[in-house]
Amino acid sequence: MSLKQASVEQLVAIVQVSGDTAAFNELFSRHDRKLRGFLAFKSADQRHDIDDLVQETYVKAFLNIQHFSQHSQFSTWLLRIAINEMLQAKRSGNIFTRLKQRWFASEPDTLTHTDKSAEHLDVETLMAGLSTIQQQVFVYTEFYGYSQSEIADKLNIPLGSVKTYMKQARDALDRNNTSC
Repeated sequence: MSLKQASVEQLVAIVQVSGDTAAFNELFSRHDRKLRGFLAFKSADQRHDIDDLVQETYVKAFLNIQHFSQHSQFSTWLLRIAINEMLQAKRSGNIFTRLKQRWFASEPDTLTHTDKSAEHLDVETLMAGLSTIQQQVFVYTEFYGYSQSEIADKLNIPLGSVKTYMKQARDALDRNNTSC
């Protein structure tokens, strides 16, 4: 059976068991239009970037899919995450702006005049250069503020691996940031 033929429930189970990104992509491609329409309708009177909200919804859903129980529809669960992300964005501003602020605020003394132009870099592009596990560890640490031991528990990996992935992510982001 191909992923295109799998039911939503089957796709969820595949992602929950294996973290299969192809199943994840298929699952969310089925909900993308509905999610975007919902967010556009809900945030019509506000200035939210729908792409950022969708991206953050997908990241949060992927990171927390283990907690989804199939007692409700997946689309309902996904829309609940989207609503929470929209409310968070309303309180805090754009997700990538917050991520940039957190990232660049960590070393304020090292910024020079030319380095400040890096604040305008597309964080999404920088993050795309990381492996999935590096992205997860980085987002959990820098955006959600989880401790390394909490991340190890959430991702079911050794604490030493969390530390390694975080260092690799920071090194890669620093390299990409200075090369731009």
